[in-house]
Amino acid sequence: TGIFVIANNGGYGVDRCLSGGEPCGAPVATAYCQAQSFALARSFRKVDRDEITGAVPASTGACHGGACDEFVAIECSR
Repeated sequence: TGIFVIANNGGYGVDRCLSGGEPCGAPVATAYCQAQSFALARSFRKVDRDEITGAVPASTGACHGGACDEFVAIECSR
């Protein structure tokens, strides 16, 4: 398995589907996993910036027009 933390501005529909817990999240998470050479998504959830270990680039987590970037953790399996 692999766990990936991505920002909602990554172009995968994270802002609407994954971070909001919407039903469209499962196929979006699976598509992301498949793009990373995994078979499917086991889980996905919104994560707070303080849950992320390691470096988060300064360009992420910015706020634009009152909306701030969010982060999602996707657990993928082979």
